[in-house]
Amino acid sequence: MKRLVALAVRDTWEGDWQTAHGNELAAVAHPIGKGERVWLEVTSHGEGIATKSKLLLSAEPTLLRGLHIDRYRIVKDSSVAEERQATTVELILSNGGK
Repeated sequence: MKRLVALAVRDTWEGDWQTAHGNELAAVAHPIGKGERVWLEVTSHGEGIATKSKLLLSAEPTLLRGLHIDRYRIVKDSSVAEERQATTVELILSNGGK
């Protein structure tokens, strides 16, 4: 199963924070223009410690399993792009929940 979390984003953009459901397995972003960067910003918990991380995305799945994600958002930076693309980001979900 997949969930679209950003659709055809062409310029620099920050999405809204979304609550994680616990079934997020991986994230994929495509296409990404030359010089553009797209990442998944997450807040997570582990061993009683809250952390904030940035996971750089690409057309290859970025694995999310085991990160204990509480919330996430998509960020795209096109400020130094040589080529801009309309990027779509998908979360790959498990069918069985957590």
